[in-house]
Amino acid sequence: MDDVVLEGEKVRLRDWRPGDLQPLRGLLDPARPWHETNGPYFGTPTAAAADSTARELTTAKAEPSDPRTSLAVCDLRDDRLIGRVSWYWESRQTDWRRMGLVIYDEQYWGGGYGTESLRLWTTYLFARTDTLRLDFATFSGNPGMIAVGRRLGFVEEGRFRRARRWSGGVHDSVVYGVLREEWDRMIHSSTEP
Repeated sequence: MDDVVLEGEKVRLRDWRPGDLQPLRGLLDPARPWHETNGPYFGTPTAAAADSTARELTTAKAEPSDPRTSLAVCDLRDDRLIGRVSWYWESRQTDWRRMGLVIYDEQYWGGGYGTESLRLWTTYLFARTDTLRLDFATFSGNPGMIAVGRRLGFVEEGRFRRARRWSGGVHDSVVYGVLREEWDRMIHSSTEP
């Protein structure tokens, strides 16, 4: 199976490589600020858990999945690892896939890297599957992820008000989704002259 490489104007999404292990270890460090917005209520992983995740992602698979379940997000200019896109089954029986995105390197926050990454990832998943919809879940304490979804035309499909007490505040849990036909219309309208 060929390597997966998806390129935009700022980012490259690609298969994980063994050489990503060391940079990924640094990005997964429990002290990094991304842990404060990426499901912090699940707890910050220990250094050992972060190391285990880094090893799992960067170990070459004999038969990689199609579609991939995760790709590295890299700066297009120098292939520097900055984040990760992923998906998992919310319900395999009903073909419900939930996506994830994290830009680990805070130097890249607010520069459009997350938006471009999720755009490329959504297009890839719709192209490689026959799924009818894709979504992601976050919480109101992650305004960056909410902004990414809105910029890309995802619809707020669910809001569980005051669902998460965290860090001295109360936050909503939210789900943003897009249907295949909505995504197709958006992609085609953005490429027309």
